[in-house]
Amino acid sequence: VDGELEYEISEVLDSKLDNRRRKCKLLYLVRWSGYEGTDEETSWLLATELAHASELTSTFHKKYPNKPGPLESLS
Repeated sequence: VDGELEYEISEVLDSKLDNRRRKCKLLYLVRWSGYEGTDEETSWLLATELAHASELTSTFHKKYPNKPGPLESLS
């Protein structure tokens, strides 16, 4: 996107609230495509960084309705 490398998320694995954060408190644990078996396979991202992956977050919340999120439900 705009000359930046873009990495693909294969799946959303978990969500949590981090009340130490000022703005966006919702984080998602994501699995990255192409990084299977490496230390970089998963990482926590702010929900605001996943605007392009709304289908993945929606699928996650349908599967785990009691987990924190989606972002719209927290406002």
